[in-house]
Formats: sequence, structure tokens, C-alpha cells
Amino acid sequence: METSLSDSLMIIYEDESVDVRYGNGAQLQMSPCGCEFMLVKPKDPSGHPLQPTERVRQRTRFTISVYKEFIVAALAFRNKYASRPYLPEELIPADRKKPFVSIDSDVLWPKWSSFDAELGPAGETIIRSEEGRAALMLSASGDEFSVEFTSSLSKTQRRSMQGFSRDSDSSPGNHPQQQQISNLICQTSNVENKQVHQGIGSRRNESIRSRSCSPRTLSTAQPTPEKMYQSTTVVQHHSCCAVAPPWCYPLSLARHLWTTRLSKAKEIRTKEISENTQEHESINKPEISITERQSHLPLALPLTCPSPHRHRWKVEDGLVEKEHPDQDLPTELLKVMRCQGVTYRILSGTVSVIEVSPGDGSVMRSNGVLNNYFTHHKLLSGQVKEVTYHLNSLPPDVPGQLYSVCSIVSRADRILACYNEAKQSLKLTATPSCLQEGRRSSQPARMEEHLPNLVSFEQHVNVTQTAESRFVGEQPPDNE
Repeated sequence: METSLSDSLMIIYEDESVDVRYGNGAQLQMSPCGCEFMLVKPKDPSGHPLQPTERVRQRTRFTISVYKEFIVAALAFRNKYASRPYLPEELIPADRKKPFVSIDSDVLWPKWSSFDAELGPAGETIIRSEEGRAALMLSASGDEFSVEFTSSLSKTQRRSMQGFSRDSDSSPGNHPQQQQISNLICQTSNVENKQVHQGIGSRRNESIRSRSCSPRTLSTAQPTPEKMYQSTTVVQHHSCCAVAPPWCYPLSLARHLWTTRLSKAKEIRTKEISENTQEHESINKPEISITERQSHLPLALPLTCPSPHRHRWKVEDGLVEKEHPDQDLPTELLKVMRCQGVTYRILSGTVSVIEVSPGDGSVMRSNGVLNNYFTHHKLLSGQVKEVTYHLNSLPPDVPGQLYSVCSIVSRADRILACYNEAKQSLKLTATPSCLQEGRRSSQPARMEEHLPNLVSFEQHVNVTQTAESRFVGEQPPDNE
């Protein structure tokens, strides 16, 4: 399939399914679990108009080499914005795989009184866990952050233990009958092992032993520990306005240093203000327990989907020709969309907000109810400066600029409008996705609900409001 990855439109929906549309008309869809994909090949220009398009449906981990490049790119995009990554061993390069010793998914973040932060090359604030298996990087603008952590590769679920795990509590103490059966099986296998080692057992005993152990023990030969226990590094991107619970505490550490760095950049050297700032910092440093400092890292999804019948594919009319595929906005609830190097993220809530990352470290965000206004947060000369745009008075394009503010804001407004229409539409299917069965829903919460009192959302707003702000399209008021 001849196409370019740079000309693609990548979408991840709220159910974490992926939709990639290429410039030549091809379309790649991936299931929410990442285990399966369907590729719709482009139409043949010399073919008959009524000839159906060719569709290829395969397992992600068993994709052939012709589609491997596109599958790897789509999977990397999915893992960057999904709640849990899908990490098949077949699609991860050998240089990115490494053996791991500990399988504990909990990490411990440093204390307020003893943590040290790093300053990245682009001005980001980096907080690392005490074990070194996780790191949080707050952007220089303070509006978005990324996390990097070590995760084990996706593994096959054990079918033999599903009967125990379906119950609400699968501990042996709560199932005495199952425990007696398992003990009886182990005792039988131990007796047969002794008979075989003493030379008394026969082929019949060996066959009985293999049959008795197979339902409760490993039925197939297990790979070596070097191949079985492997890990890789996962990078996820998040917005500071929608923070998942595992990242609330380390984000509060990073934001504290970020606000402190901005205050120092203002060159406020008044002794009274300095003393008040130190007193405020000493008061707002409560003792944090070890439980609050712990974070449970996202676990990798299993290799096979437990509910493949939930996979649904979007079939479009092949007779309709689209002149501009990048302008074809989805009619379903999307989560993140990336087009022409720009990332658009929907922050769902009572009043939905769209957040735009042009790629230069700045962030554009719609102003809630006043969605006709967009605020551009960017770092200039060590300070976060805000520029407000109105849809009816967007700045014109200037030769040599990195991106067009007019086109980005206009597209963001159309995406938000399509999202609101889809949210209010009655055509949305009520069929749950394959990830919604048997999992706990943990929606990201607003930052001010989870961050400690030391660094609150209002404090961030106060810091940014003191920076220089101008309104595009109108003249500032004359105070003279």
C-alpha cells in the first residue's frame, strides 16, 4: 500500500478505538483493545465504480510486513492517549525491550521536603519516582504534561483461572470447595511424581499425571524467563485540566516548582514579598502519607481480547468521493485528533472544551461557555503570556510563521461543534465497547479536585493572569 504517514488524519475516540485516514483514500481502523484492525484499501482509479473496496481484517500482532509500518504508527498513537497501552512483543523493536525483575506496578514519588526536580532542554519540569521506573514531565507552558513509565509487555490471559476470577472475591479462603479440589489435585500429582521417580510408575501413570495436572497447571511449555518477563517504556500525554488519579500527586510537585520558577522570573526582590512567599510555602507543605505518594501505573492490556464480538467497524459509502479527507470530521465522540502535526483534544464535561497543541509547546483552549473565544497560552521570555482570539477577528497569516492560527482555531471550532452535536444526538449506539466489560471506569477528573491544597488551579490562574495579556482584534483601553 503506497501512501505517506505524514498525510494521515489520526483519531482516537472516547471508547479508545482508532481511526486513521490517509491521503490516498485508505482507512485504518483499530479496535479499542488494540488486538484487531481493519484496513480499507483505496479504490482503484481504473476499476469499475460499483466495484467494492477491498478490506483486510487481521490480528494486530500478526500483521504482515506490508502493513506493519502503518500498524506500528497507529498503535503508538493509541498508546500515547489511551488509558492502558497495548504492547505486543511482535511489534516492539528489540532495542526497546528489556527484562525486568519486579512486577510491582506501584511506584513511590518523593516527599515534598526532599524531592529534586530536573529542568529539561525545552524548559519542562521533570519529576522522577524513587524507584526510577516512572517520570512526569510538565511542559514549559504548564498546560500539559507527559508521563514515561516502564510497563510489562502484553501477555495472554490464563483461561484456566477465569472461573475463579469471575467471582467478586477470588481468594482461596472464600471458596473452600475449590481449595479442596486444588489441594486434592496437587496431592495426586505429588504421589504420582514419587512413583515415577522410584521406577514404579508406568506410561499409564504418566498419562494420568499429565491429564490431572493440565487443567490446573500450565498446559503448554512456558518460555524462558528472559522472554516471558520483558518490559518496555511507555509515554503518555495528558492535559493539566483533566488529570487521572495516578498522576495527581507528582503533578502537584511539578506545578509547585513551575509556579516558583515563574515567580523568580518576574524579578520580584522585595524583602516583604519574599518573606510572605516563604511563609506561605512553609504553611502549605503538609505531611503526605506513603499511600498518597504511591501511584498505580497503567497495566498493559492482554494480547487477546476477551470480547471480540464487541468490535465494530465503521463502513462508509464508497461511492461518495471526498475532495478534502483532512476536513472530513468524525460524527462520533472523539477524544484526540491529530492532523497536519497539530493535536486537538476534547475535554469532556458539563461544558466541553477543546485544547489544541500546535507543536511548539504552546496550547490553545476554548473558553468554556464562551466558546467563540480561544486563549493561546505560550511561554515568552520566561513568562506565560496569554493571547485571546475571537472567531470573527482571527489574526491573518504572516509569511514565515510556523502555523496558521486562523486555520487551527477554525478547525478546532468545527471539531468542538461536531462533538457537541454528536453528544446531543440520539443516534449514538448504546453497545458497550470491548474494554467496558469487566473493568472499573476511572474517568480523569478536573485538576482542582485532586491536587493538594498546596498547588491549586486558582493559583495557576493567578500566576498566568499577572503575565502580559492582550486581546487580538481590539485596541487596549487608554488609561491616561
